[in-house]
Amino acid sequence: MGLAAENTKLTLYGDSPQRYKDFVNEFGSSTNNFPVTLSWARDRRDSAIWTTSGTTHRLFGEVSIPGGDLDYYKLSYHQKWFYPISDFFTLMLNGEFGYGDGYSGKPLPFFKNFFAGGNNSVRGYDLNSLGPRDERNLTLGGSKRIVGNIEVLFPVPFMKEDRSLRLSTFLDGGTVFEKNIDFNLMRYSAGVALTWISPMGPLKVSVAKPLNDEPTDRLQAFQFMFGQQF
Repeated sequence: MGLAAENTKLTLYGDSPQRYKDFVNEFGSSTNNFPVTLSWARDRRDSAIWTTSGTTHRLFGEVSIPGGDLDYYKLSYHQKWFYPISDFFTLMLNGEFGYGDGYSGKPLPFFKNFFAGGNNSVRGYDLNSLGPRDERNLTLGGSKRIVGNIEVLFPVPFMKEDRSLRLSTFLDGGTVFEKNIDFNLMRYSAGVALTWISPMGPLKVSVAKPLNDEPTDRLQAFQFMFGQQF
């Protein structure tokens, strides 16, 4: 559980996005917020580094309490499931869902939106680039987030005893929504990835090909993530 105090200041310029201007018109250029957070996690994997079976569950909630300028709430759930296909191959299924909204007649602040795209959601698309756009083609984020991944993990050929290196093939899907959930707007990609548990921390490199991208999408075939478990 957690309680925080936040102060957000926005400075407007002539070319500031319209959502910034709308927010300042409604709330002013400086807002105070007191969010209460609650998180719960359960990890039943057989290994945090070389997982072959088990599950992880993570539930997170955030709500602003009276006394501040903002009234909103957010809830997200994240689950992974690992299943050993054989001695060397492991199936991993990942699902994430997030939902947020305002209350007392106030909207969810734009800087509390969910985002998707990149190496922690849908690989092959630029980081946080999926979902609704404004008139300048800038990503807005959304109040709802859906992400799913199917990944098959296996050792590097001729290095099966090395538990610091692991290959995988994957299929990713997901996006964020501002209003109604429309699965026709989901983006998908497929590719291969290499995970290395280096002395400085875990590193994951992926090469992905988007499967249903649109001309306005920002693509990034090669991506990497460093410094956290996956």
